[in-house]
Amino acid sequence: MVRFFRTNDVKTAYIMSYEPDDGGGGMFARTSGKRLAILFGLAFFGAFMLIQVVQGFPLRDILIREKITEERAIAIKQGDLCVIDTPDHPREIKNCPYNVGDRVIVTYSKNNAAIEAHRLAG
Repeated sequence: MVRFFRTNDVKTAYIMSYEPDDGGGGMFARTSGKRLAILFGLAFFGAFMLIQVVQGFPLRDILIREKITEERAIAIKQGDLCVIDTPDHPREIKNCPYNVGDRVIVTYSKNNAAIEAHRLAG
């Protein structure tokens, strides 16, 4: 772009140059797509790990089932359904051959309501 200015009755031409605007993208406009994908992936992974730390690693409980075997007494029996009281919540035994008060050894997964195995304590 050329502009003319008058100084002391003499026309003087000044040439002004500028760099074309890149659309205002700033840092991200000059970054390749591969680097942006890596940056996004790292940000996502960091946020995911932060949530896991804050929540006490709940994903571990889903992926790695902790088996618990303990002896408990039958608390309630209704028909062929028995209920035992475990530390986290009551659990049911279907087609239950036991009576109220019987001591039963049960095996179950932590954070899962189902009983995997049961037998009368000897």
